[in-house]
Parts: sequence; structure tokens; C-alpha cells
Amino acid sequence: MKKYVVFSIFLGLVFMPYSAFAHVSGLCANCHTMHASQTPWPDGSEPGEPAWGDPSKLPKKRLLAKAGSSACVGCHSSATSSTWYDLDGCKVPVVLYTGGEPSSYLAGGNFWWVSPDGDADDTKGHNVFLHEGDQYFGPDGTNNAPGNTILSCGGVENSCHQNLSEPFTGPDMGYNLPGKYGCEGCHLNVRHHANDHPNGQGGLVTTIDQGWYRFLSGHWEYGVKGYEHGLWEAGQPSLAQGQANNHNEYLGSASGGLLNATPTTTAFYGGCHLKFHTQKSGVSWIRHPSDAVIPDTAGSEYADTGGSSHLYDPLSPVASPTVDGTPDGTVTPGTDFVMCLSCHRPHGSPYPDLLR
Repeated sequence: MKKYVVFSIFLGLVFMPYSAFAHVSGLCANCHTMHASQTPWPDGSEPGEPAWGDPSKLPKKRLLAKAGSSACVGCHSSATSSTWYDLDGCKVPVVLYTGGEPSSYLAGGNFWWVSPDGDADDTKGHNVFLHEGDQYFGPDGTNNAPGNTILSCGGVENSCHQNLSEPFTGPDMGYNLPGKYGCEGCHLNVRHHANDHPNGQGGLVTTIDQGWYRFLSGHWEYGVKGYEHGLWEAGQPSLAQGQANNHNEYLGSASGGLLNATPTTTAFYGGCHLKFHTQKSGVSWIRHPSDAVIPDTAGSEYADTGGSSHLYDPLSPVASPTVDGTPDGTVTPGTDFVMCLSCHRPHGSPYPDLLR
């Protein structure tokens, strides 16, 4: 009887709808290939003639269908859309537009300005294009983080906190770090099959089981918390249309520190750009007002933040001390924070230093 029960459970799992496992929907073959056998084969050979000694014939990392180690950008690029495209019913955000310079892009910006086929300007984005083959990674092969304090992670010379150019070769430290760089330098533990919220819909993400906010996770159990806009702020209406609450919601904290102290975007970015975040005597900041409370002083330059009605403007986002299931449509001086993303787009922008 036990055999029949186990077999029945197995059949139930096999034939259970794919979307029941995850909120990324569609056929597995849309993203994965079992035997790296998708045509055309790299050397023009036909199936049944694999050169098994050739690494290009072997399955890719996580059995991804896209060739090369930059498969993240491979799936998240498009020549027809600069925001998102539909893949068998699944909405896929675009981080690299290959149809020319994008005029619209998602909250994180676009890698076009640092890509070899785009502006190829390292000052305009985080260059995640690896230095292998025909993939570009800047003239000197490095991309050291400004404001970096050389967090060596136990004496490891090539720390993942120093740059995105080289695979991390140090100890695991609990989050499968070895070999990660490029996109995975920030999105450390990508979980497209996490139980967060349905694809294309917004929702609050606050736990490791949900994959953390936009898969921004640190070591061990730590990660960023926030509210995810369902379409990554694609097609964001203007404030004149009364849609000021249609945006991502970012968590802020006046305590500063790194990710294990405060699960905010600012604390997360502090892993690589710590000197821009360090509090001085717990009061002032060295270079940037990161997670600094917007002053609530009558008659000051901040008095009309967001206009007389204090409307939230997605072009210059702020962080909130709390996040829940509904993005706030207004800015609250004296409570909300200036943060990294208030001035910068993490992927790339048309302006130097990733400025908005």
C-alpha cells in the first residue's frame, strides 16, 4: 500500500500545473534545456553528434537555455521592448534593450549605456557584462566599487564586495557565494520560483521564502524588504494622472549599518559602497545623505517636498520606515528618507554615475 501511496504522490507532483510551484509561469523549456541541445548548435553539428569534450556543448548553469555565463541578461533583454515582454504568458522585465537607446525603462534603469553594443560607458551603470569571449567588461577588466572599504570577507583578496568583474573565490559563508559575479554580485540568491506574488502583480516581500525584495539578499538569512511594483514601474503614469501610489515601496532606517542590521536597500548597497553610507558620530554623513530623514522644517527648502500636497514622485523615490501592502502616495518630511535610489538607478541611466 505504501508503494501505491508514494507513486500517487509522485504522479501528482509530476502532473501538477507548473504555476502551482511558482509565480513564474509557462513551460520549463522557455528558460531551461536539459541537454544543451537547442539549435543551432555552436559548431553547426546536428543532434546526435555532440562533441562532449567541448564545454559549449555541456548544460549551462542551472540548465539555462541561454548560452554563456551572462544568461541573466540574455533572458532579460529584448530588441522590441525596453520595459517588459511576454514569454508564453509570463511577463519578463527587460534590463538590456538591444533595439537602440531606450527612451523608457524600468525602475532600475537599463544596461544599454554600459553594453558593448550600446553606449559602452562604464560611468553610466553597473557593468555586469563579463569579460569572456565577445562580452565586454571595460578597458582595464575591473569595475571597483567607489566608496569601497575593501570588505575582504575573512581575508579573501578578491571579495565580492570589491567589484563585479571576477568570480568570488572565497569561502561559501552560507549563501553559495563562490563563482558569483556580474548580476549575481547583487542578486545573490535568485529564486524565480519563490512563493512571493503572482507574476505581473505587485506585492510585499519580506522573507527569505519569498526570495527577498527583487532577490537582493546578503549572507545567511539576511535580505532586503520592500513592496514590489507588479511591472517594475513600467509605463509609470505621471503624477498629473493621480497615480502617485503606483510605484515600488522602499524600506528606510535611520540606524544605518549593513544588511544584517537593517534590511534596507541603502544598507544592502553599503556592502560595496560603505564609505558613502557611514554615519559619523551617529549624526552626520561623510559624502551622501543615505537613509537620512528629510527635514520637516517650515520655510526650508524641503518644506514643499513633492509639492504643496507632498505627492510621491517615482522619478525621485524616497524610503519609508515601514512598508506594507499599499505604496504610499505621498512623501512625509520628518519621517521618510533620502536613499541611494533617490538619485541613482542601479542598472544604468543616460547620465554619469547612474544618476536619474
